[in-house]
Amino acid sequence: TDFCGPPRTFPHAFLRKKGRYFVGQVLHFKCQRGYEQRGPSSGTSTCRKVNGQISWTHLDMRCTN
Repeated sequence: TDFCGPPRTFPHAFLRKKGRYFVGQVLHFKCQRGYEQRGPSSGTSTCRKVNGQISWTHLDMRCTN
């Protein structure tokens, strides 16, 4: 089974799950209390394997107060 490394972090955001991240796994980022999510992203990123390279899909998310 293939694994992704840790995902990129965002200021004032957190992940609900910590630990190992498998190919195909979808992570849902949430903004901390008192902050609102700004797009253009939905707040999800997927661990993918493309042409032998394992990486996270692009996520452009901001949490603003």
